[in-house]
Amino acid sequence: MDPNAAKEFDTLPHVMLTQGGEWDPAVLDHMLTDHDDWVSKVKRDEDQEHDSPFDDRGEHKHREPVRPGVSIDNPAGPPSEDPEDVEVNLHGGNIEVYFHADDAAREVHQAHQEVSNLNKIFVHEGEGMPDDEVETVEEEEDETKEDIEASAPPAETKLKPVDCSKFQRQFPHVPFEKIKRTFTATTQNAASVVCGPKANQTLKSPNPALIIRRRKEAVATDSLFADVPAVDAPGCTGAQTFVGRSSLLTDCCGFCSVSEFPNNLMDNIRERGAMDVLMSDHANCEMSARVKDILRALMIGHWKSEPCYQHQNFAEHRWGHVKANFEWLMAFLDVDPDCWLLALNCACSVMNLTAEKILGWRTPQEVADGETPDICILLHFMFWDIANCARFCLGCRSQVDIPCSC
Repeated sequence: MDPNAAKEFDTLPHVMLTQGGEWDPAVLDHMLTDHDDWVSKVKRDEDQEHDSPFDDRGEHKHREPVRPGVSIDNPAGPPSEDPEDVEVNLHGGNIEVYFHADDAAREVHQAHQEVSNLNKIFVHEGEGMPDDEVETVEEEEDETKEDIEASAPPAETKLKPVDCSKFQRQFPHVPFEKIKRTFTATTQNAASVVCGPKANQTLKSPNPALIIRRRKEAVATDSLFADVPAVDAPGCTGAQTFVGRSSLLTDCCGFCSVSEFPNNLMDNIRERGAMDVLMSDHANCEMSARVKDILRALMIGHWKSEPCYQHQNFAEHRWGHVKANFEWLMAFLDVDPDCWLLALNCACSVMNLTAEKILGWRTPQEVADGETPDICILLHFMFWDIANCARFCLGCRSQVDIPCSC
């Protein structure tokens, strides 16, 4: 930089970066509130510093409104010119399924439970440990303080002993050994379940992850699109699939816009439970800020595949089988094109009640929830079947084939 000339100093605008006078650090002080009842004040919904993405009923505040009739661009290309030829496009090609016995997501969940256990505390040398277990370092005259700190052992993890006598009232005075085993077999991640000095001041759950049913597996998700709107939904031209990584349980939810993914995610969590890990590709709708709020609040991990490598997403593998059964159902029964979402849900329901060899000849629904399902509904009803309805006379309440004389 060159010093400015006198003409430049007179003509160019001046920017004041600092002001004259002494600096007063007190101008940076901030008082949150001087109200006596500040505990209740900070719990109000309009307080921006303590705003939660969930309302009092546990619903996500930023749900995407359904906009029927909005067209969605199909990433697989333009729709078919023949209106009778409807095809749900995701990615072409035959996909072979390779299953692995060891689920990496389960190992991640176990590691998370291990590090999140509040019964474990970090203990440094000489702090919080019994006197007989403390290792003392003899000071030598020729060693400096830095040498002693460098030779000190690292931090250790010690189990915090549980005083079983304090919890006998919670457990109906069972033996101490049973209470101790209970603490070992469970987690105690909630530091407090009451916000404030009084229980009636707790307006919402301090931790939503503790009040929702858990689904002990990773769930893969992906989007698919159709050429025509679905007849049973308000103009849905796409569907979001959720596939269990260990159970192969498959669910489909229709949508009018890809921005409705947080709605579909919350609906699947409400129906099946909160998964351990959400597996998806690099779609923007599946990595939005609203999705991250839901995953953070419910303690759900997020695994994303590499861009342009769709085969890494497990939902693509399962979709290869679902698509084959879905297209057979549409062609064999000559289903109308606008009923594609009904046929897709029917195909997923049948596959969820069909035994799989990889699951030890158990059904995906049984592996997911642990209960033996009943398949009588599949034996008595068929999709797109003809239903004969008897005609009744509204006057005499009798079954007739021709107009009644009454």
